[in-house]
Amino acid sequence: MKSQSLSSASQVVWTFRQAGTDEWMPATVPGGVHTDLLALGRIPDPFVADNELKVQWVAEADWEYRGVFEASPGGRMFLVADGLDTLAEVYLNGQRLGETENMFRTYRWPVDGILRSGQNELRILFRSAVKYCLKRNAEKPLTPKTGMSLEGSVFVRKAPCHFGWDWGPKLPPIGIWRDLRLEQYASARLEDVHLRQQHRNGTVTLSAAVRAERWDNVPLVAHLKVTTPNGRRTYETHLPLEGNQGQLAVRIRNPQLWWPNGYGEQPLYDVEVSLEAEGTVQDRKQVKMGAKTPAHRYLA
Repeated sequence: MKSQSLSSASQVVWTFRQAGTDEWMPATVPGGVHTDLLALGRIPDPFVADNELKVQWVAEADWEYRGVFEASPGGRMFLVADGLDTLAEVYLNGQRLGETENMFRTYRWPVDGILRSGQNELRILFRSAVKYCLKRNAEKPLTPKTGMSLEGSVFVRKAPCHFGWDWGPKLPPIGIWRDLRLEQYASARLEDVHLRQQHRNGTVTLSAAVRAERWDNVPLVAHLKVTTPNGRRTYETHLPLEGNQGQLAVRIRNPQLWWPNGYGEQPLYDVEVSLEAEGTVQDRKQVKMGAKTPAHRYLA
């Protein structure tokens, strides 16, 4: 698997504009409309005096981001967005890929046949979450006008504090707030990895339920590798997948347990799950994981 970041740091040229206007302005990705406007001197600092009131128009408007980048298509290609905030329509080279309505989740779209060799254009149109919330609340009132937060904010999957709190301003962000990238695969990819742990008699069993997405009939082998927090020992196992699924597990005696703050240390194991076809790694996922018994979880 190959990954190509589409952030500003990867030399992708990003611009943005208020929808319906002609002026494109420089943008930073990841980022947001408020921070881009502030960097350009188009709005005052919303955290000074009553400037919060002077910038309410930003979240009440629709905005569009445009990114121009180079690509070399091959194999199976996906556009992956880890965080779009929030109501967005995504277009690649003029073709609509889909829409989003949840700032917290990852979205993935296949782009085979749409992505070009050479220059490509990605456009993301963000609709106003404020207008959406007010419209939905007018149809079915669920939140009263308290002055503390925007009415109707319960209708959208967006951080509640964005709409105001007793300690925070009403400044609902808009934009590409997490990584955006292209992913390229040959024969298969890891569609899902579900990690679990079971503790018994001083031993923890770390298991990984693996589900793969494949595009040919090449046999797939899943690998699980767990490395101790100090890096001195590694536990490994592998398993040929039956169809597209399989479950792997390793046993660790006398594990280094993770404790809540104030109760002990917080050692983390490095867990790696990889997928191979004919000896070639197709995909890999890596996470850090604490060994925690049920009792540990409820101490805090």
